[in-house]
Amino acid sequence: MSVLKRISQFSLLVLLLPLFYSCELDDDFDLDSDDPIAMYLGGWSVSDNATKLNYTVTIRRNPENSTEVLIDNFAGSGDAAKALVTGKTLTLTSITVGNGWRISGYGTYKNSGRIDFWYSLTISGDQEERFALFSR
Repeated sequence: MSVLKRISQFSLLVLLLPLFYSCELDDDFDLDSDDPIAMYLGGWSVSDNATKLNYTVTIRRNPENSTEVLIDNFAGSGDAAKALVTGKTLTLTSITVGNGWRISGYGTYKNSGRIDFWYSLTISGDQEERFALFSR
């Protein structure tokens, strides 16, 4: 029985060994080279469901804050909104865009061709909850 037990233990070790090996960090992986903002940059087509409005936006780096992006033409306002980048989430940090439009909300990066944005827009005291699909 002890021989059978040793064979079982050895078999278990052989099966688990690749798990430990796969947990090693790759030598060529560099945390400093990852750019969490790069995936958002560029032009996006927007379908805003609240008013069936379609427009385009451009997402670019905020030269004044390396953790933020600027979203040109946010909500079709013709103005740029600031958004904080935290992983796959964009959180609006601007309070106003356009002609005094108040905004708040966030977007979630789904893949290289899609960002889902939920935001609140207040124009002249009238508040709307909106969903906008950014795609490219």
